Amino acid sequence: MTTVLRQIPASAQTLLGSDALAHVVTLDRNGLPQVSVVWCGVRDNDVLFCTEGGSAKVRNIKQNPRVVLSIEDEMRNAAGTQHHLVIHGVAEVLGPVDPELCDQLCAVYAGHRDHPINLRKSPTAVTVAVHVERIGGNGPWAHGD
Repeated sequence: MTTVLRQIPASAQTLLGSDALAHVVTLDRNGLPQVSVVWCGVRDNDVLFCTEGGSAKVRNIKQNPRVVLSIEDEMRNAAGTQHHLVIHGVAEVLGPVDPELCDQLCAVYAGHRDHPINLRKSPTAVTVAVHVERIGGNGPWAHGD
């Protein structure tokens, strides 16, 4: 089931604020899917992540900003099916990396802000915002909690 988005449901925001990894699917110039794993967070109605500006996902976003994110939850429904959140949206490269966001993501995913591969130290890193258009998957967010 897919929900047309007005606001990211609280249950989806909770998952997006956890240490669950997001798989970002972009399309390369030949139309082939490219998948990357990113640390992500949510701000307002956008999903944000940091990455190197020269990465394949950034090149792909600049050519075609339509993306899909898939985030797996640890929860299962009564039938035993794994909860997962699917986000369809339009990605935007915001420019130089947001150091505060990098620190927040490092704290959530690595347990401390001074992670050795912290992108805030890279002069070519960028922040990407995914403007969420619709959500789906299996979980309370798919029913518009």
